[in-house]
Amino acid sequence: MDINTVLMMISDKIPSNSLPLVQDKLKNASEDKINSLAILPFKSHIIGLILGLFLGAFGIDRFYKGDIGLGIAKLITWLVGVVTIWIYIGGLILFVLWIWCIVDWFLVWKGIKKDNLNKILAVL
Repeated sequence: MDINTVLMMISDKIPSNSLPLVQDKLKNASEDKINSLAILPFKSHIIGLILGLFLGAFGIDRFYKGDIGLGIAKLITWLVGVVTIWIYIGGLILFVLWIWCIVDWFLVWKGIKKDNLNKILAVL
């Protein structure tokens, strides 16, 4: 497989500032390693964002990314917020969770790209 083809295939799946690093690694890599990139299971940062927008309060975006601990923490935070809403502390907990979800939109987006880059670098 051609190096330029591989770069086009992975360019949207990794951080844009890491393309020169990957290009250098590809130039020095064997043909077998380059071909093995075609079968690597990459995660989509767009799916991560969509999951965060619609199901982020339940931690589904974190589960998709592979951060099981943070996904469980978000889910527990949501549960505690809903259960305690009647004593007014739940509103504060749900507000904090809402802020956490907004921040996670960006963290999951960038994190999935970094995870994909780490997969590529592990192969090369």
